[in-house]
Amino acid sequence: MGFTVVIVGGSVAGLTLANLFEKFEINYVLLEAYDNIAPQLGASIGLPPTGLRILDQLGCYEAFRSQAGGCDYQSSIRGFDGRIVDEKKSVTFSKQLEHKTGYPQLFIDRQTLLQVLFNNLKFKDRVLTRKRVTRVVTVEGLVHVETQDGSTYTGDIVVGADGIHSAVRKEMWRNAHEAGSALFHPDEESKLQAESKCIFGISRRPIGLPTTDIQISAFYNGCTYVMFSGAGDRLYWFLISKMEKAFGKDIPRFTKEDEAHLAAQHLDDYVTDTVTFGDIYKVRITSTLVALQEHVFARWHFQRIIVIGDAAHKFHPITAQGGNSAMVTAVVLANLLRRKLGGSANAALSEDEVENIFAEVQTKRFNSVMAYVHQGRLAASYSTTDTLLSRIGAHYVFPWFGDRILLTLIVKAAKNSPLIENIAVPERYRRAVSRTAGFSRTSKVLWISGAFVAGLALFLYLS
Repeated sequence: MGFTVVIVGGSVAGLTLANLFEKFEINYVLLEAYDNIAPQLGASIGLPPTGLRILDQLGCYEAFRSQAGGCDYQSSIRGFDGRIVDEKKSVTFSKQLEHKTGYPQLFIDRQTLLQVLFNNLKFKDRVLTRKRVTRVVTVEGLVHVETQDGSTYTGDIVVGADGIHSAVRKEMWRNAHEAGSALFHPDEESKLQAESKCIFGISRRPIGLPTTDIQISAFYNGCTYVMFSGAGDRLYWFLISKMEKAFGKDIPRFTKEDEAHLAAQHLDDYVTDTVTFGDIYKVRITSTLVALQEHVFARWHFQRIIVIGDAAHKFHPITAQGGNSAMVTAVVLANLLRRKLGGSANAALSEDEVENIFAEVQTKRFNSVMAYVHQGRLAASYSTTDTLLSRIGAHYVFPWFGDRILLTLIVKAAKNSPLIENIAVPERYRRAVSRTAGFSRTSKVLWISGAFVAGLALFLYLS
């Protein structure tokens, strides 16, 4: 059978990795705990150009784009003072982004992205559902993965792409502790933290919202709203609320009653000049209340086991980088494996070679994902607390310079993110890159201008 990878989790990371392995002719089996590969969990996902470029190289961007609907979002911002600013731009943020990178920023059902990734696979029989992992054991250069139904799957390596509550991560820790390794803290899970909670949902577009593409930001003291319109008259939304900071096993899990109680406190909050959160909540299709866990684990691998995606690094959703970063980490891992295997399906890798690959994956990705954690915490703090600095940001910097600053950051991230090796670079990306000459030279000017505006706004506010 040759070199084989056992992927645990039919997540964005797991299905991206399966597609990559098919491109590189690396054998794999994917184990998914749910009954189907694309369950409706009530979640949406936003993908910036980096993630869309990965889909394009994999050959499924067009299928994804055709289901995403419009993305020329016009912005509506409600400040902490209740004032609402509706911006009407002839060239929207998405259009600017597409001009400079070849891709816009898209929001869609997470379920849809999973289905597109699954449909793109040639060997769908390698994806097995109802396979909840219970144990991972390393024996004589191989890894055995046991599932709840009594089955065992053997591979050269195991990749845990099974989310924030990762069974593979816990088994990795167990293996390390039983081997007498001091690489992991005895209670690694205690490092996870959450200081905000979120009801995320999908609703039908309520009466009162324009029928055009729209992005809504609404700031309140103690909570904030982020919303995007979607295909089929859908509205993807997040109600992010502050909560007492909790760690590890003390991070709460919420019930539908908890969700209803939190929603009831905010039904009268206006998110535009005519629409309240209650108007949106009563036409919801699905919704869930969760604690927003954030952390980057200090070590993602041990022997022949590695975790990626949310199992390794979890961000605040306000960054819109969770799925994107999971895909990028999958690309880095697949690229390094392809290089080491040298195109030979029958190659074998020693434990030292495997660990070196895993260590390089973490080294290449660690600083970027740490930056996203810090950005998420900072953005969440400023957007849910009515302070002087928050008002300056929400009332002046964000409306005046927000698009330009974000554009600079996203374009830079797209250019610095890895391409899938040995696969043609999409022509739309090539053309866009050729149009961005000089963009980096203007970015400093934008940052300086933004700082000037913030200082001026502070002066006006105090005077």
